[in-house]
Amino acid sequence: MPHQPTDPHASGGEPADYRAGLLVDVWRKSRLWFRALSISPFYRYGEIGNISYTTGKSILEGAVLYTMFSMAQTEYQVAAVLGVLTRYVYPGITFISSLKVSSFVDYLESIPDTFFQLQKMIRALVLIASGQAVGAVMLVLCYPPFFTTLFNGWPLSKYLLIGLYLLHHICDGSAQVAEGRVWFKLIEIKLRHGRLSGISDNFWGIHAMSQNIQLLLGLTLLWGTTVVTSLFRAHLDHGVMWAIVLAGTLLTAAAKFSLPLAWRCRLVDDNNR
Repeated sequence: MPHQPTDPHASGGEPADYRAGLLVDVWRKSRLWFRALSISPFYRYGEIGNISYTTGKSILEGAVLYTMFSMAQTEYQVAAVLGVLTRYVYPGITFISSLKVSSFVDYLESIPDTFFQLQKMIRALVLIASGQAVGAVMLVLCYPPFFTTLFNGWPLSKYLLIGLYLLHHICDGSAQVAEGRVWFKLIEIKLRHGRLSGISDNFWGIHAMSQNIQLLLGLTLLWGTTVVTSLFRAHLDHGVMWAIVLAGTLLTAAAKFSLPLAWRCRLVDDNNR
């Protein structure tokens, strides 16, 4: 008689049949993701920050990148330089940031005190959120109505545009790399190795669902905002565009402070959940 595999989720989790159809799998993992949000305050506040950041950054990039590159191509003749920066600087940022944050995570894992690890990661998230906030400011300064008003009279304004865009990538890019690793370590502690019924056994499915939701949300908002921006390309100082740009900036700058603020206000006294 062939061996029957045991169901690792018989204790209360969802059955994990990797042969299930795509729609069934998406539905099951969506339910697990919502369940994780509902029963884990750490995960809930962290995901609020993640989704808010994805929303704000996609809106901001949809409004700024299209118009900034148009300005860089027609008025300042530096669009090619900006493209090269995007292509060749970001890998360097990723390389350096991943090395630094990996050393930080290795240091945390050498300490058995889970509360100490969480405390250090929350402090790291404050620095990460600050970097992403500065990156958002650097990007919004490249928005043509802002940039031309503030810097158009400067003789080296085209180099300033390059510098602002480079600083945006340095601040936001390095913060994103660090945040990805710190956030993964945090949810590994709270979800994968936690005591939440039906969640720890489905950690990878929940994590993948979260990333997919953010991916689809980001792409939808990015292309949607780009379309709206193209309709207002001759009137970038219109109220609609200012609302889009300012909303995107505020969301991007404030998003990742949600978990540190929640930790400060209540989660530090709720560490056993």
